[in-house]
Amino acid sequence: MHKSNDVTAQGPSLLASPAIRSALSALVALVFYGAWAAWANRMHDGSMVLRASVTQGLYSAAVTLVMTSMVEGLFRGQLSRIFRFVRAVLATVVTLVASSTAVHWLVGTEEIVMTVLPSWIFGSLYAVAYALGLYRADARRAA
Repeated sequence: MHKSNDVTAQGPSLLASPAIRSALSALVALVFYGAWAAWANRMHDGSMVLRASVTQGLYSAAVTLVMTSMVEGLFRGQLSRIFRFVRAVLATVVTLVASSTAVHWLVGTEEIVMTVLPSWIFGSLYAVAYALGLYRADARRAA
């Protein structure tokens, strides 16, 4: 059976692999959020900028890899589809916000909220979009 997202006109696509998609997303998160953290802390000394940038970049890469698994795991079960959707999104977002805040507090980041705000926003949107995709796929299977 041919799946349009698995094969391009030239042959199999590397992006058809969830592992490759996750790794590329993690790399983008590392660079983007690391740069954002450097900018958010630019008014502090160089060691603070570096510490915040490395912390946020590595944290964002790791959380990108974990969030997909978390949403997938929390969406499973026999409860109603809407409950599983809400549970997956809320638990993932609460974990994202709490863990990113704690990590930066532990390393002494000066501008915690400014440093992690983009990851809170985009991470939350990612969790909603991913869970919505699972919701729709589940609804199609049930129909």
